[in-house]
Amino acid sequence: MNAPQLAKIDHPASWTARSLTEQSAKWAYQLSPEDVAELDQGLQQVKSLGLVVPNFGTKEFPMPKLAAKLASFKEGLCTGIGLLYIKGLPISRYTKDQASAIFWGIGSHIGIPWPQNVRGHLLGDIRDEGRTLDDPMARGYQTTADLDMHTDGADIVALLCLKQAPQGGENQLCSALSAFNKLVDTDPAAAQHLLDTPWCIDWRGEEPPGKPPYHKAPLLTRVGDVITCFDLIPYVHSAQRFEEVPRLTERDRSALAAFEKAIWDDELVVRLRQEPGDMVFINNHYHVHARSTFKDLEDPAEKRHLRRLWLETDAWAAQRPVAMSTFLHAARSFWEKPGSSVQMWDHM
Repeated sequence: MNAPQLAKIDHPASWTARSLTEQSAKWAYQLSPEDVAELDQGLQQVKSLGLVVPNFGTKEFPMPKLAAKLASFKEGLCTGIGLLYIKGLPISRYTKDQASAIFWGIGSHIGIPWPQNVRGHLLGDIRDEGRTLDDPMARGYQTTADLDMHTDGADIVALLCLKQAPQGGENQLCSALSAFNKLVDTDPAAAQHLLDTPWCIDWRGEEPPGKPPYHKAPLLTRVGDVITCFDLIPYVHSAQRFEEVPRLTERDRSALAAFEKAIWDDELVVRLRQEPGDMVFINNHYHVHARSTFKDLEDPAEKRHLRRLWLETDAWAAQRPVAMSTFLHAARSFWEKPGSSVQMWDHM
């Protein structure tokens, strides 16, 4: 039987590596001295109020001029091209916590932070914790390993680079919409199978109390005129360790492999190396991202260190796919733990 006809997605987020680079004015923003001065004012204000992350928001960190400049970028991030890259924060002027407070302040103007894990962290640390991907309970951000293309568990994932590794640690980014379009051309049956199939996804030890150690969701979902993506293919494979999870069929494996091939197509992959002070905001509904392996310095204070936000946006409140809604429910109901929502390394 012939595979059903699928339409390609025509959307600002269905870019190629070349077209995204050509449109950098829509997603790349360089902070001006005036912007930095306003951020410093916001930092001083929260300090004067005796507030630290996560106990302040847009009211305490207003940045009115910068917020106005970023308004069109925010709209593009949430419903358009799906990316915002901010450069120019003079990171050497700040402690890690001061830079993180500025990052939190900017992020609060983009969306509402979610807890990111069972530990309840609202501002997560991305650094090597000495773990490996051989450990089925480990998360990729706790290792130095290559991380395959994936999505995070919120509308927007944001990363601030505090320290970069001397070797490796490059970010890769691909439009899942463009990868879907490529599948429509090359393997429409795989594209349809990814849309139709609820996959078992490993919780990696972070399941809500009383729930199975995995949850079910499609990797691709049609939302209006677009396709949204929830790509945790390594967690689909690791869920096979549970006896009650149905075994992946040859058709399943073929569809997953076809999608992985599409999202690593050279014409679609953009490579970004965050330097200290750089902030990147990525729409998880539209895009997948990865990271190359890295080699750290020996000095603990100089090791690669990023901080991460998961942000909820109003733009997706009425149309959030089931996979992302599952994470939001876990975050709000089971992961929020006052007192463990941020790990501070120094003092503001």
